[in-house]
Amino acid sequence: MAKAKRVQKTVYFDEDVWEAMEKQMKASHNPNVSAIVNDGLRYAMFPEFRNDRDADLVKLYNQFSASLALHRKKTARDLAFMQELMLKFTHEFFMHHPSIPDDDKDSKDVEANARIDDFMEKIVRGMSELKPLSDREEV
Repeated sequence: MAKAKRVQKTVYFDEDVWEAMEKQMKASHNPNVSAIVNDGLRYAMFPEFRNDRDADLVKLYNQFSASLALHRKKTARDLAFMQELMLKFTHEFFMHHPSIPDDDKDSKDVEANARIDDFMEKIVRGMSELKPLSDREEV
């Protein structure tokens, strides 16, 4: 088979492209600029030269998809756990705290709002220092 006729042209590279090409030449131990440029252009313009690289991308995509599916499963489990925890807490609260008489509701509402505001203020101010309960030292 006869070698295809080569065409010589002058090409100017952007600095970042040239740096990337130099890194590629070092990594591939191929100091031939023409070979690196031709390889890159073949990859960009001819799908048949991408098969091996596309297979790597498909493998990476499949790994990413599996990881995301596992993350979603764990997140759904965690959310279901938190929902059950809130429902159990609410049930226990109603079992052990009697309802508030109508005469006391206004004053209790004011007190509750003040306590919630104070609680949220402490949470927000201490967010940078929050640790999971399992990581806290015994007091």
